[in-house]
Amino acid sequence: MKKFVRNPNLFERFLLIIGIFVIIIGYGFISNAQKLNDPNYWTFLQTMFLWLILTVLVILLAVNENMKEELKLIAEEQLEQIKLLTQSERKAVDIEDEELKTLKHMRR
Repeated sequence: MKKFVRNPNLFERFLLIIGIFVIIIGYGFISNAQKLNDPNYWTFLQTMFLWLILTVLVILLAVNENMKEELKLIAEEQLEQIKLLTQSERKAVDIEDEELKTLKHMRR
C-alpha cells in the first residue's frame, strides 16, 4: 500500500491560523475574567466552557478536512487499480478469444 504524502491546502492553513488565534485570545479572556475576582463565578465557568467548545470545534474541522483529503487520495488510487484490472481482464479475454480461434482452426 502506498504511503500518502500531501501538503496542507489553503483551508487547512487558514484553519491553523484561526485555531491558534482562538486559543490565544480565549486564554487571554479567561485569564482576565479570573483576575477580576468576580463574585459571580458563573461568568468564568461560561467563558471557559464556550472557549473549550470553540477549541474542540476548530479541532474537529481540521480532522474532517484531513480525512476528506485522504479519502480523495485513496479513491484516486482505487480508481487506478480498477482501470488496471479492467485492462488486464480485457487482455485475458483477448487471449482466450485467440486461443479459441486457434483451437477451432486446428479442428478443421
